[in-house]
Amino acid sequence: MDQVSEARAAPAEQAEIAVFDVDGTLFSKRAAQTVFLSHLRSAGLLDRAAFARLVAIYLLHRLGLMDPVKARRRGLALLDGLPVAQAEQMADRLSAELLTLVRAEARAEISALRARGLCVLLVSASLGMVVRRLAEGLAADGYLASELVIVDDRCRGAYAGPVLEGRQKWVALNRFADDRFGRGGWTLVAAYGDSVDDVALLERATEAVAVNAHGGLARTAARRGWRRVAWR
Repeated sequence: MDQVSEARAAPAEQAEIAVFDVDGTLFSKRAAQTVFLSHLRSAGLLDRAAFARLVAIYLLHRLGLMDPVKARRRGLALLDGLPVAQAEQMADRLSAELLTLVRAEARAEISALRARGLCVLLVSASLGMVVRRLAEGLAADGYLASELVIVDDRCRGAYAGPVLEGRQKWVALNRFADDRFGRGGWTLVAAYGDSVDDVALLERATEAVAVNAHGGLARTAARRGWRRVAWR
């Protein structure tokens, strides 16, 4: 699967698209973080100093003292210099474990939307080498994600383009859909997300679905009359 696979044509004149956030929507954020840390440790990338840095980044982010994009850029330093082959192997193992954690309700929704002929995409700020494998494992039509800089077959501690946080998720989707289906040739039928970071997608969808919403997303969903679901 390329970054976005060749989407199937929708039966209507306009292509119909459905998008799913990944962390917190397909599976819980806490589970994903636990699995990620476990695989970093197994790969020898998480010594005490690195773990302390990650904890500091996490706390600053949680306290609102570091924006999510900066936090992701800081965390990415752990992969700087890692051979691409090793990173791909780690992505294989990580995604395989994450696929076992995907909520049954999410799998059912993806299957039902594809059965209706929609182009189903995963849209995430997470690394593309992981999100690609998740999209393949879930039989989604493609994905949009943050991509690493690769130089001389080694990962660099930098992103090759924008980090798909917040509004950037919509920017990336809009660019992809316009390129693939033509401007005005598509519609965002459904969007699924679990946090305020997903509002840029949710507010542009015909049907917005707030998954296990709390805090700001719960208030926004209630105010706008979005569908709210509680997935296990």
